[in-house]
Amino acid sequence: MNVLHLVQHMKIGGLEKMAVTLMQKSRFASSSIIVSLEGNKQDALLGWPDLASFNDKLFCLDKPAKFDFTLVKKLSALIKAHNITVIHSHHIGPMLYASLACLADKGVSHVSTVHDAWYLQNFKQRLITKVLSQLTKIHWIADAQVVATDFYEQTSIETDKTILNGIDCSQFTSVDMHNARMELGLPIAPTLIGCSARLEPGKGHHDLIALLPSLEPDIEFVFAGSGSLMENLQAQAAQLGVSERIHFLGNIQNMPVFYSAMNVMCLYSQREGLPLSILESMACGKVTVASDVGGISEVLTPEQGILVKPDDLVGLKLAITNAINMKSGCCIRDYIISIADANKMSAEYDYFYDGLSA
Repeated sequence: MNVLHLVQHMKIGGLEKMAVTLMQKSRFASSSIIVSLEGNKQDALLGWPDLASFNDKLFCLDKPAKFDFTLVKKLSALIKAHNITVIHSHHIGPMLYASLACLADKGVSHVSTVHDAWYLQNFKQRLITKVLSQLTKIHWIADAQVVATDFYEQTSIETDKTILNGIDCSQFTSVDMHNARMELGLPIAPTLIGCSARLEPGKGHHDLIALLPSLEPDIEFVFAGSGSLMENLQAQAAQLGVSERIHFLGNIQNMPVFYSAMNVMCLYSQREGLPLSILESMACGKVTVASDVGGISEVLTPEQGILVKPDDLVGLKLAITNAINMKSGCCIRDYIISIADANKMSAEYDYFYDGLSA
Protein backbone atom coordinates (compact mmCIF):
# COMPACT_ATOMS: atom_id res chain seq x y z
CA MET A 1 0.00 0.00 0.00
CA ASN A 2 1.58 3.30 -1.11
CA VAL A 3 -0.06 6.40 0.37
CA LEU A 4 0.28 10.04 -0.66
CA HIS A 5 -0.73 12.51 2.06
CA LEU A 6 -1.76 15.85 0.58
CA VAL A 7 -1.88 19.04 2.69
CA GLN A 8 -2.24 22.73 1.82
CA HIS A 9 1.07 23.79 3.39
CA MET A 10 3.73 22.58 5.79
CA LYS A 11 3.29 25.21 8.48
CA ILE A 12 2.98 23.64 11.91
CA GLY A 13 -0.69 23.09 12.70
CA GLY A 14 -3.09 20.41 13.84
CA LEU A 15 -3.92 18.70 10.56
CA GLU A 16 -0.32 19.00 9.36
CA LYS A 17 0.88 17.31 12.57
CA MET A 18 -1.71 14.59 12.09
CA ALA A 19 -0.53 13.89 8.53
CA VAL A 20 3.10 13.80 9.70
CA THR A 21 2.16 11.42 12.53
CA LEU A 22 0.59 9.04 10.01
CA MET A 23 3.79 9.25 7.97
CA GLN A 24 5.70 8.18 11.07
CA LYS A 25 3.37 5.61 12.64
CA SER A 26 1.56 3.88 9.77
CA ARG A 27 2.77 0.42 8.81
CA PHE A 28 2.77 1.82 5.28
CA ALA A 29 5.10 4.67 6.26
CA SER A 30 8.06 3.29 4.33
CA SER A 31 6.10 3.46 1.08
CA SER A 32 4.29 6.75 1.72
CA ILE A 33 5.03 10.35 0.76
CA ILE A 34 3.71 13.70 1.95
CA VAL A 35 2.98 16.52 -0.49
CA SER A 36 2.31 20.20 0.23
CA LEU A 37 0.46 22.26 -2.36
CA GLU A 38 2.04 25.52 -1.20
CA GLY A 39 5.60 26.55 -0.49
CA ASN A 40 8.98 24.96 -1.15
CA LYS A 41 10.94 22.28 0.68
CA GLN A 42 13.67 24.63 1.90
CA ASP A 43 11.21 26.90 3.71
CA ALA A 44 9.28 23.91 5.05
CA LEU A 45 12.39 22.39 6.61
CA LEU A 46 13.46 25.76 7.98
CA GLY A 47 10.13 26.30 9.73
CA TRP A 48 9.71 22.68 10.81
CA PRO A 49 13.12 20.99 11.22
CA ASP A 50 11.59 17.65 12.29
CA LEU A 51 10.47 17.16 8.69
CA ALA A 52 14.08 16.35 7.83
CA SER A 53 13.49 12.82 9.13
CA PHE A 54 11.68 12.01 5.87
CA ASN A 55 13.25 14.62 3.64
CA ASP A 56 13.27 12.32 0.59
CA LYS A 57 9.52 11.71 1.01
CA LEU A 58 8.55 15.39 1.25
CA PHE A 59 7.46 17.27 -1.85
CA CYS A 60 6.32 20.91 -2.10
CA LEU A 61 4.55 22.09 -5.27
CA ASP A 62 4.90 25.87 -4.79
CA LYS A 63 1.25 26.56 -5.64
CA PRO A 64 0.40 30.15 -6.73
CA ALA A 65 -2.42 32.06 -5.04
CA LYS A 66 -5.05 31.06 -7.62
CA PHE A 67 -6.13 27.67 -8.90
CA ASP A 68 -3.39 26.08 -11.01
CA PHE A 69 -4.25 23.07 -13.16
CA THR A 70 -0.57 22.26 -13.64
CA LEU A 71 -0.55 21.05 -10.01
CA VAL A 72 -2.90 18.23 -11.05
CA LYS A 73 -0.29 17.14 -13.59
CA LYS A 74 2.43 17.32 -10.93
CA LEU A 75 0.32 15.19 -8.59
CA SER A 76 -0.32 12.67 -11.35
CA ALA A 77 3.42 12.47 -11.98
CA LEU A 78 4.09 11.79 -8.28
CA ILE A 79 1.35 9.16 -8.23
CA LYS A 80 3.00 7.32 -11.12
CA ALA A 81 6.57 7.76 -9.87
CA HIS A 82 5.76 6.35 -6.42
CA ASN A 83 3.10 3.81 -7.47
CA ILE A 84 0.54 5.49 -5.21
CA THR A 85 -2.55 3.44 -4.47
CA VAL A 86 -4.21 5.80 -1.95
CA ILE A 87 -4.20 9.60 -1.92
CA HIS A 88 -5.18 10.95 1.49
CA SER A 89 -6.23 14.61 1.41
CA HIS A 90 -6.58 16.92 4.39
CA HIS A 91 -9.04 19.84 4.05
CA ILE A 92 -10.80 21.36 1.05
CA GLY A 93 -7.91 22.63 -1.12
CA PRO A 94 -6.05 19.31 -1.08
CA MET A 95 -9.38 17.49 -1.51
CA LEU A 96 -10.03 19.47 -4.72
CA TYR A 97 -6.65 18.69 -6.27
CA ALA A 98 -6.73 15.07 -5.10
CA SER A 99 -10.17 14.57 -6.68
CA LEU A 100 -8.99 15.95 -10.00
CA ALA A 101 -5.90 13.74 -9.89
CA CYS A 102 -8.09 10.70 -9.22
CA LEU A 103 -10.25 11.57 -12.22
CA ALA A 104 -7.12 11.20 -14.32
CA ASP A 105 -6.10 7.97 -12.61
CA LYS A 106 -9.07 5.75 -11.80
CA GLY A 107 -6.87 3.20 -10.06
CA VAL A 108 -6.14 5.46 -7.08
CA SER A 109 -8.45 5.52 -4.05
CA HIS A 110 -9.15 8.88 -2.43
CA VAL A 111 -9.50 9.22 1.34
CA SER A 112 -10.27 12.66 2.75
CA THR A 113 -10.23 13.54 6.43
CA VAL A 114 -12.69 16.23 7.52
CA HIS A 115 -10.91 18.11 10.29
CA ASP A 116 -13.73 20.62 10.78
CA ALA A 117 -16.86 21.75 8.95
CA TRP A 118 -17.01 25.50 9.56
CA TYR A 119 -15.62 26.29 6.09
CA LEU A 120 -18.74 24.69 4.58
CA GLN A 121 -20.77 27.72 5.66
CA ASN A 122 -19.24 29.28 2.55
CA PHE A 123 -21.54 28.48 -0.40
CA LYS A 124 -18.71 28.08 -2.91
CA GLN A 125 -16.75 25.65 -0.74
CA ARG A 126 -19.90 23.72 0.10
CA LEU A 127 -20.76 23.45 -3.62
CA ILE A 128 -17.24 22.29 -4.52
CA THR A 129 -17.40 19.60 -1.85
CA LYS A 130 -20.80 18.29 -2.97
CA VAL A 131 -19.99 18.34 -6.69
CA LEU A 132 -16.65 16.57 -6.28
CA SER A 133 -18.23 13.98 -4.02
CA GLN A 134 -20.68 13.19 -6.84
CA LEU A 135 -18.09 13.22 -9.64
CA THR A 136 -15.47 11.11 -7.87
CA LYS A 137 -15.47 8.43 -5.20
CA ILE A 138 -14.25 10.04 -1.97
CA HIS A 139 -14.00 8.01 1.22
CA TRP A 140 -14.79 10.55 3.94
CA ILE A 141 -13.42 10.26 7.47
CA ALA A 142 -14.23 12.69 10.30
CA ASP A 143 -11.80 13.32 13.16
CA ALA A 144 -14.64 13.68 15.69
CA GLN A 145 -18.29 12.68 15.79
CA VAL A 146 -19.50 16.26 16.00
CA VAL A 147 -17.49 17.01 12.84
CA ALA A 148 -19.23 14.12 11.06
CA THR A 149 -22.60 15.47 12.14
CA ASP A 150 -21.83 19.03 11.05
CA PHE A 151 -20.45 17.77 7.73
CA TYR A 152 -23.66 15.87 7.03
CA GLU A 153 -25.86 18.83 7.98
CA GLN A 154 -23.97 21.06 5.54
CA THR A 155 -23.59 18.64 2.62
CA SER A 156 -25.98 15.68 3.16
CA ILE A 157 -22.87 13.48 2.79
CA GLU A 158 -22.39 10.74 5.35
CA THR A 159 -18.81 10.10 6.41
CA ASP A 160 -17.57 6.50 6.11
CA LYS A 161 -15.99 6.49 9.54
CA THR A 162 -14.95 8.61 12.52
CA ILE A 163 -11.34 8.24 13.67
CA LEU A 164 -10.28 10.41 16.58
CA ASN A 165 -7.04 12.31 16.15
CA GLY A 166 -4.13 10.79 18.00
CA ILE A 167 -0.76 11.97 19.24
CA ASP A 168 2.56 10.30 20.01
CA CYS A 169 2.17 9.97 23.77
CA SER A 170 5.74 8.75 24.11
CA GLN A 171 6.87 12.13 22.74
CA PHE A 172 4.39 14.26 24.68
CA THR A 173 5.29 13.75 28.31
CA SER A 174 6.02 16.27 31.04
CA VAL A 175 9.42 17.48 32.19
CA ASP A 176 10.36 19.54 35.24
CA MET A 177 8.39 22.82 35.21
CA HIS A 178 11.27 24.93 36.58
CA ASN A 179 13.70 23.64 33.95
CA ALA A 180 11.11 24.06 31.20
CA ARG A 181 10.60 27.71 32.10
CA MET A 182 14.32 28.29 32.22
CA GLU A 183 14.74 26.75 28.76
CA LEU A 184 12.02 28.99 27.29
CA GLY A 185 13.21 32.11 29.09
CA LEU A 186 9.97 32.41 31.06
CA PRO A 187 9.57 33.79 34.61
CA ILE A 188 9.69 31.15 37.33
CA ALA A 189 7.25 32.52 39.91
CA PRO A 190 4.00 33.49 38.09
CA THR A 191 1.07 31.24 37.28
CA LEU A 192 1.38 30.68 33.54
CA ILE A 193 -1.59 30.03 31.27
CA GLY A 194 -0.47 28.63 27.92
CA CYS A 195 -2.14 28.81 24.53
CA SER A 196 -0.81 26.86 21.56
CA ALA A 197 -2.47 28.10 18.38
CA ARG A 198 -1.62 30.09 15.28
CA LEU A 199 -2.00 33.83 15.80
CA GLU A 200 -4.91 34.02 13.39
CA PRO A 201 -8.56 35.15 13.63
CA GLY A 202 -10.89 32.80 15.45
CA LYS A 203 -8.30 31.38 17.86
CA GLY A 204 -9.35 33.50 20.84
CA HIS A 205 -6.14 35.44 21.51
CA HIS A 206 -7.91 38.81 21.53
CA ASP A 207 -10.38 37.56 24.14
CA LEU A 208 -7.62 36.22 26.36
CA ILE A 209 -5.72 39.51 26.26
CA ALA A 210 -8.91 41.45 26.97
CA LEU A 211 -9.52 39.25 30.01
CA LEU A 212 -6.02 39.49 31.48
CA PRO A 213 -6.39 42.87 33.31
CA SER A 214 -9.23 41.37 35.37
CA LEU A 215 -7.21 38.32 36.48
CA GLU A 216 -4.93 38.17 39.51
CA PRO A 217 -1.66 40.06 38.87
CA ASP A 218 0.46 36.91 39.28
CA ILE A 219 -1.28 35.28 36.28
CA GLU A 220 0.49 35.62 32.93
CA PHE A 221 -0.25 34.29 29.43
CA VAL A 222 2.20 32.49 27.15
CA PHE A 223 1.39 32.18 23.43
CA ALA A 224 3.11 29.56 21.27
CA GLY A 225 2.64 30.12 17.56
CA SER A 226 3.04 32.74 14.88
CA GLY A 227 0.66 34.37 12.45
CA SER A 228 -0.78 37.48 10.89
CA LEU A 229 -2.18 38.88 14.18
CA MET A 230 1.16 39.16 15.99
CA GLU A 231 1.55 42.97 15.78
CA ASN A 232 -2.17 43.53 16.38
CA LEU A 233 -2.13 41.41 19.53
CA GLN A 234 1.01 43.09 20.81
CA ALA A 235 -0.62 46.49 20.26
CA GLN A 236 -3.73 45.36 22.16
CA ALA A 237 -1.59 44.18 25.07
CA ALA A 238 0.27 47.52 25.16
CA GLN A 239 -2.99 49.48 25.07
CA LEU A 240 -4.34 47.50 28.04
CA GLY A 241 -1.05 47.84 29.93
CA VAL A 242 -0.42 44.08 30.17
CA SER A 243 2.51 43.66 27.76
CA GLU A 244 4.80 42.47 30.57
CA ARG A 245 2.30 39.74 31.46
CA ILE A 246 2.13 38.22 27.96
CA HIS A 247 4.93 36.20 26.39
CA PHE A 248 4.91 35.67 22.62
CA LEU A 249 7.24 32.73 21.93
CA GLY A 250 6.57 32.22 18.22
CA ASN A 251 6.85 28.70 16.79
CA ILE A 252 8.16 26.24 19.36
CA GLN A 253 9.83 23.05 18.14
CA ASN A 254 9.89 21.30 21.53
CA MET A 255 6.22 21.48 22.50
CA PRO A 256 6.45 19.09 25.50
CA VAL A 257 8.74 21.68 27.11
CA PHE A 258 6.16 24.39 26.39
CA TYR A 259 3.29 22.45 27.95
CA SER A 260 5.46 21.45 30.92
CA ALA A 261 6.17 25.10 31.67
CA MET A 262 2.46 25.90 32.03
CA ASN A 263 0.12 25.61 34.98
CA VAL A 264 -2.94 25.44 32.73
CA MET A 265 -3.54 25.11 28.99
CA CYS A 266 -6.22 27.34 27.46
CA LEU A 267 -7.66 27.21 23.93
CA TYR A 268 -10.53 29.67 23.47
CA SER A 269 -11.16 29.17 19.76
CA GLN A 270 -14.37 30.14 18.05
CA ARG A 271 -14.19 27.07 15.81
CA GLU A 272 -12.27 23.79 15.89
CA GLY A 273 -12.45 20.17 14.83
CA LEU A 274 -10.47 18.13 17.34
CA PRO A 275 -7.37 20.25 18.04
CA LEU A 276 -4.17 18.35 18.69
CA SER A 277 -2.94 20.97 21.16
CA ILE A 278 -5.64 19.85 23.59
CA LEU A 279 -4.50 16.23 23.33
CA GLU A 280 -0.81 17.15 23.56
CA SER A 281 -1.21 19.25 26.69
CA MET A 282 -3.31 16.56 28.36
CA ALA A 283 -0.64 13.96 27.53
CA CYS A 284 1.73 16.23 29.46
CA GLY A 285 -0.70 16.07 32.39
CA LYS A 286 -2.06 19.61 32.10
CA VAL A 287 -5.50 20.80 33.12
CA THR A 288 -7.21 22.38 30.12
CA VAL A 289 -9.69 25.22 29.68
CA ALA A 290 -11.31 25.23 26.25
CA SER A 291 -14.26 26.64 24.37
CA ASP A 292 -17.00 24.09 23.81
CA VAL A 293 -16.67 23.87 20.03
CA GLY A 294 -15.99 21.08 17.56
CA GLY A 295 -15.01 17.75 19.05
CA ILE A 296 -13.34 19.09 22.19
CA SER A 297 -16.19 17.89 24.41
CA GLU A 298 -15.60 14.36 23.11
CA VAL A 299 -12.20 14.20 24.84
CA LEU A 300 -12.31 16.80 27.63
CA THR A 301 -14.34 15.82 30.70
CA PRO A 302 -14.73 17.66 34.03
CA GLU A 303 -11.94 15.50 35.47
CA GLN A 304 -9.37 16.95 33.03
CA GLY A 305 -10.54 20.50 32.58
CA ILE A 306 -13.36 22.94 32.01
CA LEU A 307 -15.43 23.70 28.91
CA VAL A 308 -16.62 27.27 28.34
CA LYS A 309 -19.21 28.56 25.92
CA PRO A 310 -17.78 30.74 23.13
CA ASP A 311 -18.12 34.48 23.76
CA ASP A 312 -18.50 34.00 27.52
CA LEU A 313 -15.65 35.99 29.05
CA VAL A 314 -17.20 35.82 32.52
CA GLY A 315 -17.29 32.03 32.27
CA LEU A 316 -13.74 32.01 30.88
CA LYS A 317 -12.43 34.02 33.83
CA LEU A 318 -14.09 31.67 36.32
CA ALA A 319 -12.84 28.61 34.44
CA ILE A 320 -9.21 29.78 34.43
CA THR A 321 -9.40 30.65 38.12
CA ASN A 322 -10.82 27.23 39.01
CA ALA A 323 -8.54 25.29 36.66
CA ILE A 324 -5.45 26.57 38.46
CA ASN A 325 -6.51 24.59 41.53
CA MET A 326 -7.51 21.37 39.74
CA LYS A 327 -5.50 18.16 40.03
CA SER A 328 -3.03 17.67 37.20
CA GLY A 329 -0.49 14.98 36.28
CA CYS A 330 -0.73 11.25 35.59
CA CYS A 331 -4.50 11.05 36.03
CA ILE A 332 -4.93 13.28 32.97
CA ARG A 333 -2.12 11.66 30.98
CA ASP A 334 -3.42 8.12 31.54
CA TYR A 335 -6.87 9.15 30.35
CA ILE A 336 -5.69 10.69 27.07
CA ILE A 337 -3.42 7.71 26.32
CA SER A 338 -6.48 5.47 26.58
CA ILE A 339 -8.44 7.35 23.89
CA ALA A 340 -6.08 9.33 21.66
CA ASP A 341 -2.80 7.50 21.17
CA ALA A 342 -1.21 7.89 17.72
CA ASN A 343 -0.61 4.16 17.38
CA LYS A 344 -4.35 3.51 17.74
CA MET A 345 -5.21 6.25 15.23
CA SER A 346 -2.67 4.98 12.70
CA ALA A 347 -3.86 1.39 13.07
CA GLU A 348 -7.44 2.46 12.36
CA TYR A 349 -6.38 4.34 9.23
CA ASP A 350 -4.26 1.39 8.08
CA TYR A 351 -7.24 -0.92 8.51
CA PHE A 352 -9.36 1.51 6.51
CA TYR A 353 -6.76 1.68 3.71
CA ASP A 354 -6.69 -2.14 3.60
CA GLY A 355 -10.44 -2.22 3.15
CA LEU A 356 -10.25 -0.07 0.03
CA SER A 357 -8.43 -2.80 -1.88
CA ALA A 358 -10.47 -5.68 -0.50
